[in-house]
Amino acid sequence: MPQTPDLPPDWHAFETAYDVEATWFRLANASLALLGASAFKDQAFSAFAFNAVSFPSISLSFDTDPGNRARDYYPPDWSNECMEADVPEIGQLWDEGHARIEGALSELIDVADDELLCTIEQGYLHSLRKTMVRLETCHAFEQIKTCAPFWTVVTQVDADTDEEERLLDQVRQDFLA
Repeated sequence: MPQTPDLPPDWHAFETAYDVEATWFRLANASLALLGASAFKDQAFSAFAFNAVSFPSISLSFDTDPGNRARDYYPPDWSNECMEADVPEIGQLWDEGHARIEGALSELIDVADDELLCTIEQGYLHSLRKTMVRLETCHAFEQIKTCAPFWTVVTQVDADTDEEERLLDQVRQDFLA
């Protein structure tokens, strides 16, 4: 695999070079502020996900039915699976703020062998989890109306629910330690 300064050779180097977690935090925090001031400002949300449906793209998914988790719907039956489409200002924010990362990550994915691809994807999801925990601990979700309990998750298509929740809980524990 060719290694150039523009194409870091692994997730850690990529994350550092492109300031991925800080960018995701900034974009997600600003998205929550936009959502809280949008036509959805009076809507109470029961769940939020970084929905990694098409790696390396991210959707911001929200649910409004607090009973979905109790019914073991997973991921929740998202009432707003792509909030960036439902609130165009959020979509524009992510289009502009994430384009550099998404483009470079697509290039890295294109040249990665299977082992590196697996490592990149694991790092990508771990960074999303770290960003989620940072949003939680900084009380970013107070910018919108939420139901109690409010569920957060980092998810992918056909992912194992229990494993996703275990991994997010582990990041929470590591943050507290």
